[in-house]
Amino acid sequence: MQEEKKDIIEKIAQPPISAVKTTVDVEKESVKMIGHVAATAVNLPFKKRRSILHFFWRSKSGVITGAADNDPSAIVTYTQTGAVAGLKLLWMALLAWPLLTVVEEMSARIGVVAKKGINAVIYDNYGKFWAYLVILVLLLVNTITLGADIAAMSDVAMVLTGIPEIIFILIFGGLFFLLLWKKGYQEVSRYLFILTPIFILYILSAFLLPVPWGEAIKNTFLPNLQLFNPSFMLVAVAFLGTTLTPAMIFWETSQEIEDGKTVDTLKRENTNVAFGMFYSQFITFFIIVAAAAAFAGQNHIVTTAREASVALKPLGNASFILFSLGILGSGLISIPVIAASSGYMFAETFKMNHGLDKKVHEAKGFYLIMIFSLVIGVIIALLRFNPILALLYSQVLAGLLTPILLIFLLLISNSKKIMGNYTNRFWSNFFGIIAILVMIASDVALLIEWIK
Repeated sequence: MQEEKKDIIEKIAQPPISAVKTTVDVEKESVKMIGHVAATAVNLPFKKRRSILHFFWRSKSGVITGAADNDPSAIVTYTQTGAVAGLKLLWMALLAWPLLTVVEEMSARIGVVAKKGINAVIYDNYGKFWAYLVILVLLLVNTITLGADIAAMSDVAMVLTGIPEIIFILIFGGLFFLLLWKKGYQEVSRYLFILTPIFILYILSAFLLPVPWGEAIKNTFLPNLQLFNPSFMLVAVAFLGTTLTPAMIFWETSQEIEDGKTVDTLKRENTNVAFGMFYSQFITFFIIVAAAAAFAGQNHIVTTAREASVALKPLGNASFILFSLGILGSGLISIPVIAASSGYMFAETFKMNHGLDKKVHEAKGFYLIMIFSLVIGVIIALLRFNPILALLYSQVLAGLLTPILLIFLLLISNSKKIMGNYTNRFWSNFFGIIAILVMIASDVALLIEWIK
């Protein structure tokens, strides 16, 4: 009996095996954790480093919008700016950066907060008339732009290869059709982002030309206000129309909705947009510089993309090739964006299902408008009339009507009813109003010149 009691006491005094194992396991885990923390601490400076590619990726949505803003039609418009005015209008690229940044930031914020496209918000809060007017004008401008962009790409591809441009028109049209019809949003977005570094070619092109860099820097920071010249005024309004482009405003909003961004990411999105718009205008600066060097400011209107690239050939084959490849790359980025923006705008306004991640049968109206505008664009390119001049005037039309859209952006962004606690701050309103005044002033000056 005494022995049984002794055994029981020893068992009670002795900790269970599981408890011993648990203690040992905890000690082992503690050692591992301490080692992991120490390793992390040693490597901490290296972990914090971020490459430019990482930052570029973090700014993906802004970079895509900024790159798409420099489509072939915009490149021709910027080339015309340099060809007509030389370096005298370079300051407009610097002016456009904060204006473009604020406009796109408001567009992004509306998408994140309201979870609706801009035209849907206009329809719900300001009436059908304005929403239908915006649709009518934007579909017209976007479709003409698509036709001109496809024609410009095909024209340049013919110069590079010698293959008839009609072949490239059909190839590019089919390529964009398949991309928008078959691929989801994330895949299209990734494709667009991968292509954005193509614009670095314009920087290289400019440095291969005889550019008076001192004069270029001076004209960037000291505005030369020689705008009261019909040619200057036309390209100035076209410059603003193709920079503060309505298609990109609509696309930015839709992109934020598709990405599922929340209000917690707004601060980061502001940085992304600012970087993307800087990238856009940085490239614009070098396009104007290259054109000014090629045409030496001879008050020469460039009428085709071919002329824009071929003009560089006598100054160096490398500049010609780089400039031409830039036009092709810009079209591959921007055409899907412009076509998609038409689909988003139409479907959102009429409360239809929309989105590139949806199947065709789930969003018929969205795909119908997107593909219809692309098909009409291909037909415009096939008609072989001069689409670049039509494009210039379509951009002027966009420049004349953009102030209306900017006014709605300000109204929406300052509405507590729509935006809650995420309304505009001082600088957004300041630069937003400046953008409206600049657009209206340039439009009025252009109209006065035309009346004369």
